[in-house]
Amino acid sequence: MENRYLLKDDKLNNFIPIPLSLLDSKLSSTTLLVYGCLLGRGVLSQRNGWYDQNGAIYVRYTAPQLAKDLGKGKSTVKASLKELESAGLIERRRMGLTMTNIFIKVPWTSESGQYSDHMGQKSDLHKPENNTYRGQNSSPSEVRKPDPSKYKRVNKTFNNREYIVREGESF
Repeated sequence: MENRYLLKDDKLNNFIPIPLSLLDSKLSSTTLLVYGCLLGRGVLSQRNGWYDQNGAIYVRYTAPQLAKDLGKGKSTVKASLKELESAGLIERRRMGLTMTNIFIKVPWTSESGQYSDHMGQKSDLHKPENNTYRGQNSSPSEVRKPDPSKYKRVNKTFNNREYIVREGESF
């Protein structure tokens, strides 16, 4: 890869967006990278129309895929997702057995209607007025039989025969 100067007409693509307000937060650097990847996917979700009935953008990004994209371990990524959830920056909602929608929240100041310049307490984060979710209806999962094991049990019957071994013979 060759490096060159950034020119005035260049568009920056394939970069991880991280809000400057989060750089002063107590979030770990891995958590900031995870959040940046989720924001990048959020931009794609905006373009593709992935939003709920309230207009909230969501992404579908599994922890193993996120770990692979960042070159981190699954447990590290899962810990970062929990950290983001406890900071109020994402909300995960299960949509079936294996699918999870991740709703991304951004630091927001309600007075100006702009993104905040510094990360404050949880109260500075954009929160909906009513905490009830009115988005997609999640129906109960269909109960199915468990998948059979890779290895099938074979009923083996042994014949109880007595073999007489004479001297000099082998099986």
